[in-house]
Amino acid sequence: MGSRSELSAYATDPSAVPEDLHRPFVDEVRLHCTAEGCSGEMVREVFVVDCWFDSGCASFAQWHHPFEGDGRFQANFPIDYICEGVDQTRGWFYTLLAVSTTVFDSICYRRCLSLGMILDREGKKMSKSRGNIIDPWDHFNREGADATRWYMVTAGAPWNPLKFDPSGVRETYAKMFLTLWNVYRFHADYAALDGFDPDSDSVPAAARPELDRWILSRLGSVAAGYHEQFVCWDFHKAGRDLEDFVVNDLSNWYVRRSRRRLWDDESSADKRACQSTLHEVLITVCRLMAPISPFMADEIHSNLVGESVHLADWPLADAGWLPEVDGTLEDEMALVRSLAEAGRRVRVVAKRRQRLPCREGFIVGGPDLSPYHDLLADELNVEVISTEDDLDRFQRIELAPNRGSLGKKCRQDLPAVVDALTAAEPEATWASIQAGTCTLADYAISEEDVELRRVEKDGFAASTITHGEGEAAADVSRVLDTAITPALASKGLARDIIRRVQQKRKDLSLELEASITLSVWLGEGNPDLSEADWAHVQRETRAGSASLSSGEGPSEADSFSVDDAEVRFTVN
Repeated sequence: MGSRSELSAYATDPSAVPEDLHRPFVDEVRLHCTAEGCSGEMVREVFVVDCWFDSGCASFAQWHHPFEGDGRFQANFPIDYICEGVDQTRGWFYTLLAVSTTVFDSICYRRCLSLGMILDREGKKMSKSRGNIIDPWDHFNREGADATRWYMVTAGAPWNPLKFDPSGVRETYAKMFLTLWNVYRFHADYAALDGFDPDSDSVPAAARPELDRWILSRLGSVAAGYHEQFVCWDFHKAGRDLEDFVVNDLSNWYVRRSRRRLWDDESSADKRACQSTLHEVLITVCRLMAPISPFMADEIHSNLVGESVHLADWPLADAGWLPEVDGTLEDEMALVRSLAEAGRRVRVVAKRRQRLPCREGFIVGGPDLSPYHDLLADELNVEVISTEDDLDRFQRIELAPNRGSLGKKCRQDLPAVVDALTAAEPEATWASIQAGTCTLADYAISEEDVELRRVEKDGFAASTITHGEGEAAADVSRVLDTAITPALASKGLARDIIRRVQQKRKDLSLELEASITLSVWLGEGNPDLSEADWAHVQRETRAGSASLSSGEGPSEADSFSVDDAEVRFTVN
């Protein structure tokens, strides 16, 4: 029977046909036997032949086809995509296809994604008896549905089994979502203070500094790849790439390098360029992440543009909705970031604390990075960055004995030859070795008898990286002048004080523009703090009134140490 009217026509009692054709109501209907010469009655079979048959009819039954002639079935058949667990392979996936083929001689779905099973963190099937089930509401209430969804998409390919680790959800929440929200608050707070209007205050992308144009180019590259990965069903790779962009490119580099740009009270083209860039990047990031994690994306997008992200266009490069990609700019900034990381390693090896500035830094080799010198100088706390062609300017040579070669030549006199080599001046000795005229302890010394090493001269520290690939690969060195002067020591102390006071402001939940009363006491062993650096401390910490004294200071004051010298301060 295909319809209620047909059922009524064959029923022995048409009035018994119920409005609701589900069990148990339909069980009361009796039908005339339609076989020739049969006067019996037909009753409903109580046993189910295939419990999946009803679900197999979903492709047309959901539209009440063929009884509704509104065209919705024809407009949605076959559907584009179906998704369920791998356990549905011979259940729903098969039944849908079998019923559709039988009834319509057609497929009912064009694409099928079979999801892997969700297991516990040890890879075991979850069950109540094992006590290893996860209540999703625990995570929804703690980390939120966004973080849970993002974790489950990015933890692995959707067709593979997922080992669900609750700590992974917490890490995703802290890494991706807290980071994104902090970037948004950074933009929103300063935009509100400055009265930034994205419609009237926007700066054309071509007129913005390299840092702005770089993050926009990176956004264009990531967004284009994100779209292609979605098309190829590599949702996990797409999410990971976007997360890396938000955490490392946007937050850890762009925002960190842009904070000072927004600190000045006066309006400027640079501030507007930074705000314009943040506004555009956040909007696009929200549109990209919305299919996976819809809630925070919608909150941020709605606050920025006054419209739900789910009503916005998907950002496509060929539709002109993405920034232009500048491969050269991205390559240069990648080198700058590598040099910055190399410079930080140099500081660690040289045991020079990060806030103590260096007088000068040098870049040796590689492409022209002069447009980024100020950025690198600020990142590495260096007074000035310059380019140098000759790495030998910062290096000297050391000669070490090749004991294998010298042992064969000198035998029992080896200690005397080694002592003579250690005492010799390396540059002159190496020159005589190359000239074939070097004699030590009555033995002729050749190049194979020594090992030549290049080390930095006193007062310099360096690190070398390889930039590029293949034949285009080249060594680029980062050299720091590590000499300490009274002026540098004063600046370093000022920056340490600023960091501690700013943290105290944060602990006290002070507003950005709130003024404070600052008192600082410098204990014995601290360098002298110049008037200019003390004035800098007051400006950076927004100290309306401030006092600087020598001595231990009150015991109730906050304290910290700089190179084993104590500093105390109070904030009111």
